[in-house]
Amino acid sequence: MKEKDGIIDCPQQQVILYVEKEDGKYEPMQTGSYITKNFLDDYELKRRHLEESLQKKVLSGEVSPIYYFMVLEDLTLSELASRAGFRKRKVKKHLEAACFQTLPVETLQLYADVFNISVKDLLKLLVKTTDESDNTKTGS
Repeated sequence: MKEKDGIIDCPQQQVILYVEKEDGKYEPMQTGSYITKNFLDDYELKRRHLEESLQKKVLSGEVSPIYYFMVLEDLTLSELASRAGFRKRKVKKHLEAACFQTLPVETLQLYADVFNISVKDLLKLLVKTTDESDNTKTGS
């Protein structure tokens, strides 16, 4: 890559590229990330849509918050089972909203540790806050 082709204006993320200088030598050059500049907003939009659709599933009782975080963290059932210390069959049950309601705090803590969150954050998905509910009713 020629030096002029490597210049990308992206202060959020800088990278080092080896580029061909005018004298024919290859040297390192600090520049912006092409991927961050051109695709980060697409990724953030898709991520937001995924979070919203998963939140709706949790609130409607289709899935548990464990499923929500498993998908967001891009974990497979096997990976989650291994990290939490459960059999896959048991984790599969925990992904169901009905079973999640009966889990003891100790089990919830194991999952919270896997997702690097608190148990409170794990449970927070189950309840719409009063402000959110009021705003949807009043149209604010």
